[in-house]
Amino acid sequence: MATYVLVHGGDREGSIWAEVSNLLKEQGHKVFCPSMSSVKTASLQQNIDEIKALIHSKYLKDVILVGHSYGAMVITGVAGQLNDIVSFMVFVDSAVPESGKSLFSLLADYGYDYQHFGLTPDSACVDVLFFDSKQFAQMPKAYILCLRSEFIEVTQPIYDHIVTIAETDNWLYFCLNTRHGCMLTQPKELADILSGISSK
Repeated sequence: MATYVLVHGGDREGSIWAEVSNLLKEQGHKVFCPSMSSVKTASLQQNIDEIKALIHSKYLKDVILVGHSYGAMVITGVAGQLNDIVSFMVFVDSAVPESGKSLFSLLADYGYDYQHFGLTPDSACVDVLFFDSKQFAQMPKAYILCLRSEFIEVTQPIYDHIVTIAETDNWLYFCLNTRHGCMLTQPKELADILSGISSK
C-alpha cells in the first residue's frame, strides 16, 4: 500500500482532507494530513520545513506528496530537497511551480493579479522558490484540474499545457467536475484518483 502526505493550500488546515484521508485509509494506505503554519505569518521555507520534519519524524519512504492550491509550492520544495524519499507528486487545481518564481508571480504570468482572485499578499505566497527544473521534469507527477474552479482562468491553460508535455515530462492528468475545494465537494472521486496513482 502507498504512503500519502496531503498538503493543504492557503490559510487552511490538515482537517480539510479528513474525508479523503479516511477513504484512502479504508483501502489500507498510510495517510498524513499535517497542518502548516499560516501563510500570513510563515515563510514558504517554513512550510516546506514543516512537511520535511513530518516525513523525517515518521521515517516515511516512497512518499506520494499531494499539494492543493498553494500546497503545490510546498510539495515542490519538499520533493526538491527529499528527492530520494518522494516517489510521486500530485498537483490539485494549482499553479505548477517554476524555479525562481513565487506563487503570485506565476499568477501574473497568466495575466492575473492576486487581487483578481480575492487573495491577500500573504508572506508565503510572495516568497520565491528555487529548485532543480530538470529533476522536477523527471519526477513522476499528476495534475488534477477542477473544471468549475474559481481559478479556472489560470488552471485551464496549465492543464492544457500539461497535456501537451505529459509524455516527455512524466505527467498524468485528470479532471473533476467541481469547484476548487474538491476534497470537500468530491472526496470519493479525488480519493479514487489518488488511490489509482499508487498503482501506476
